[in-house]
Amino acid sequence: MKMKMMLALTAILAGLLFFTACDNAKKTGADVAIKGAQTAYAAVADQANQYVPDQAKDVQTSIQSAKDAYDKGDYAAAFEAAKALPEKVKALATAAAAKKDELTAKWGELSGSMPDMVAAVQTKVDALTKSHKLPAGAGDTLTSIKQNWTDASAAFSSGQLSDALAKASAAKAKLTELQTTLGMKPAA
Repeated sequence: MKMKMMLALTAILAGLLFFTACDNAKKTGADVAIKGAQTAYAAVADQANQYVPDQAKDVQTSIQSAKDAYDKGDYAAAFEAAKALPEKVKALATAAAAKKDELTAKWGELSGSMPDMVAAVQTKVDALTKSHKLPAGAGDTLTSIKQNWTDASAAFSSGQLSDALAKASAAKAKLTELQTTLGMKPAA
């Protein structure tokens, strides 16, 4: 994906440099630049739409603006608009990768602590069940938390990091509440 995007960006820049000489060439240059930007954007669109949707929409709008100017026959405006596209697509790819890395790191933190927290609460629930002092609904809450964690793990496995983090954070919040209910010191 990265190599494909870099090749497309290189083609855009080459097209821009080659066709800056005359007005008639601006039509061809704009066409090459717009198509190159569309190709480069397509290479990062899925990841960008998932992790930085607002920035992805901005790049789509910029590409469409250049295309609209081209379709209206305003090749000079299309060419000018197209000149900014390679940097926008490159910045989009960088932002999407950074957001993915950030979310992956947050997932790593949660997935490192949640299993131990769940196990500790399970031990406490088992002990309180034996002594018949388990607070009402605590067992059901723990079952719900375990299901939320399973759902979060499945979302992570399928590449839905934002969804996985939302589910995992909700599970952790419920687990922290349950620890308090059970008289445990909530983990940090």
